[in-house]
Amino acid sequence: MLENLSLVFVGGGFGAVCRYLVTTHVGARFGTFFPWGTLVVNTVGSFLMGFIMGMLLLLFERMGTGISEYARLLLTVGFLGGLTTFSSFSMETLTLLRGGSYFYAFSNIGSNIVLGLLAAFLGVLLAARLSA
Repeated sequence: MLENLSLVFVGGGFGAVCRYLVTTHVGARFGTFFPWGTLVVNTVGSFLMGFIMGMLLLLFERMGTGISEYARLLLTVGFLGGLTTFSSFSMETLTLLRGGSYFYAFSNIGSNIVLGLLAAFLGVLLAARLSA
């Protein structure tokens, strides 16, 4: 159990640092009137989750095994859990709503949902193509 917690801790810390770097860079590049940084990390994280889980499923179907549970904890629960952020998405959307920026608030909601689902689907699709 301590080993599993350590993997999630290390992966989550690395993911959180990556989230900070990406959102800071994207905000500096494109401005902060819209939460572009959070949208980028959530979309990329969704793609990576789809790809990793797609690869795991395909490896299991073909070989009866996938990457280890340790790798899954490190990569998906830890790193991607630290990288992506529903709490930031929620707070940024609430801030936009409270500021009267309804168009940006609902654009943020729609963009995160649509791009997140599309990215996860593309990750699974890429995993399937790479393993073919």
